[in-house]
Amino acid sequence: MINDKDIDYSALIGKIAVTDTELSPSGTVLIDNEIYEAKTDGEFIEAGRGVLVTRVRGRKIFVRRV
Repeated sequence: MINDKDIDYSALIGKIAVTDTELSPSGTVLIDNEIYEAKTDGEFIEAGRGVLVTRVRGRKIFVRRV
């Protein structure tokens, strides 16, 4: 079994995702047919919008609207 702490999310940087839920500022996004928890830098983004993964800090994925 893979431990979440062992997963390196840095490979997601630069990927385009679609918001699965609204991000206000956190919620979930769909990246390569997988759901991830994501955050914005305070921006509200509606569900169904395209976002770009801009950075990763540990298990935290940050996105911005595209």
